[in-house]
Amino acid sequence: MKIKNSYYEGLLQDLFCGNDGFFTIFMHFLYQNNQIFVFYPSFSKDFEKLVSLELESCNTLSRVINEMGGDSKYYSSSKKYIFGKIDYVKNLESIVDLDLELVEKSLIDTKNVLSKVDNHKIKNQLENILSIKKEEEKILKNIKFNLFLIKNSKKC
Repeated sequence: MKIKNSYYEGLLQDLFCGNDGFFTIFMHFLYQNNQIFVFYPSFSKDFEKLVSLELESCNTLSRVINEMGGDSKYYSSSKKYIFGKIDYVKNLESIVDLDLELVEKSLIDTKNVLSKVDNHKIKNQLENILSIKKEEEKILKNIKFNLFLIKNSKKC
């Protein structure tokens, strides 16, 4: 790819390791996956999938940054090392709500970067990431729906 473009590199670096970047989301999902395994084992496969999907997004973005001649270090474009917040919540409903918020924000951020990039190869990679993000959103909405069903079945 070798497209040296500091503007694109900064956009992608922030998407990768900015405040609520993909790597922060990955760490968030990884922590939750370990908690879900213990506290809500019936949802562990869903969270394993979320970890896997987010890692795929991180790897894709990292490769694009490196192929551009950048260095996909774990800091934002302003060289601030990762400082994204990981919520150490153990209530599954709260976890899902927080995760949906993160994923929906990352969808918006990815679309925003996509609108600013003219390079076809980078656009293709961002489109792939968008489909991953939509899959994450679908998984989380499905978990939320299942929690709703479980909660309402206990009322009956």
